[in-house]
Amino acid sequence: MARVPTIAFVAASLLWAGAARAGEVFAGVYAHDVDDGISYGKFEKGAQIVVGARTTALDELSFLGKPRVHLLVGVNTAGGTNYAATGLSWRFHFDERFYIQPGIGIAIQDGRVNLPSPDAPGITPEERLKRIRDFQTKLDLGSRVLFEPELSIGWKATPRLSMELSWIHMSHARLAGDYNPGVGDVGVRVLYRYGLDR
Repeated sequence: MARVPTIAFVAASLLWAGAARAGEVFAGVYAHDVDDGISYGKFEKGAQIVVGARTTALDELSFLGKPRVHLLVGVNTAGGTNYAATGLSWRFHFDERFYIQPGIGIAIQDGRVNLPSPDAPGITPEERLKRIRDFQTKLDLGSRVLFEPELSIGWKATPRLSMELSWIHMSHARLAGDYNPGVGDVGVRVLYRYGLDR
C-alpha cells in the first residue's frame, strides 16, 4: 500500500532530523490494538514494529523538567494503522538500572477516519446494516492527528543497552467527536545508547 512508504518516509525524516541530538535509538515489537482499559481494542490484527530515537535530557527545556524528545514510527504487519509520532518524555530512576518514563506527544496516522454514519438520511436498509457492521469491525480513529501518551518501564542491562516494557496509546481525546475508540500498543523494545546518558 502507498501509505506504508509515506509513513516510512515521514519517520525517516524525523529520525534523521533528531539523530544529531539523539542519546539512544530503539526498536521493538508490540501487540497492536489491545484492550488496555482506555482503547476499545481488537479491531485490527498483526503486530506493530516500532523504531525510533530519543535525545538525552535537554537542559534547554529545563523549564519543563529537562524532558527527552522522542521520535518514533510504528508499522503494522497486517496492513492496519501505521503512525509516526514525536513528543516529550521524562525519565525517573528507581536505582542505577531501573527507571520509569512517561511521555506525551502528537501522532499522525494513516488509518480510517470518519466512517460513514449509519444514521445518515436517505440510505437504504442494506447500506445502514453495512455501515453498522463497519463501526463494529473497523477501527476509525476519528482524526488524522492524535495525542500520543506513552509509558515505559526500563532496565539498563549495560552502559549501552537497555530494554523497556512499553505502552503507546493514540486518540483524539474526544476533540474530534464523541466516538473515540483509540488504539493501544503494548510491547518490548531494545535501546542502544550512543550519546550522553543523563
